[in-house]
Amino acid sequence: MDNFGAADYVLFAFAVTLGFAVRGGAGFGGGIVAVPLLALIAPLPVVVPFTSAVNTIASVLYGSSNWRKVEWRELARIAPYAVVGAAIGIALLAHVDPRPLSRAFGVFVMAYAAYMLYSAGEMPAIPRRWLTPLAAVLSIIGGAIGSLFGGAAGPVFVMYLNALKIEKDRFRATLTMLMIALGFTRIAGYAALGMYTTTVLTMLALGIPLMLLGGWLGNRIVQRFNQRRFNQAVGCVIFASGILLIFK
Repeated sequence: MDNFGAADYVLFAFAVTLGFAVRGGAGFGGGIVAVPLLALIAPLPVVVPFTSAVNTIASVLYGSSNWRKVEWRELARIAPYAVVGAAIGIALLAHVDPRPLSRAFGVFVMAYAAYMLYSAGEMPAIPRRWLTPLAAVLSIIGGAIGSLFGGAAGPVFVMYLNALKIEKDRFRATLTMLMIALGFTRIAGYAALGMYTTTVLTMLALGIPLMLLGGWLGNRIVQRFNQRRFNQAVGCVIFASGILLIFK
């Protein structure tokens, strides 16, 4: 962060706080909000390990106490495939040129934001007869996307868990436990590749207090907003950041 200017620090604080306000209010989605904004001031091989670590810390702090509510059978069904996908994403992040990767991420972010604006964050239902084959496919895709882009994995898993029609607290506990498992997988992979540099560790020291602030805002304030309008506003921010990434 030696080359960060004042505007970069402001954008860093805004991105992390907003991302984890969304995470605190919805239970997922912090990465897809924070990563595109952070990628405007740092390359993805720096941003993704940082975001993965902060997301994992948040999951442990906010969700580990609800482990008794986890749907362990469903977690066991999808976690192995998700870990395979995570390994694929880590390998791609380490071996793909960051500049075209950032532009590809910009296109992905714009597509995701367009969908978010259209659906206002409401996930489509999946017929139960498709659950078994889609469990493997969605889990591999979600694991890979999360490791490669540091975000957007949550909504992929939400589509699957929504189809199970489980009670809200069990839904959030299961999703959080999955995020913890994948988070530690990513951290181990990034660390093995030497991606936790001094810059990333400095970002972590600055980002953890902002994550706590964002989580507090999400729990206390964001949930009081009209959720559909709030999701659409966040979608506009994500779409704009995607455009900037493409032309960065």
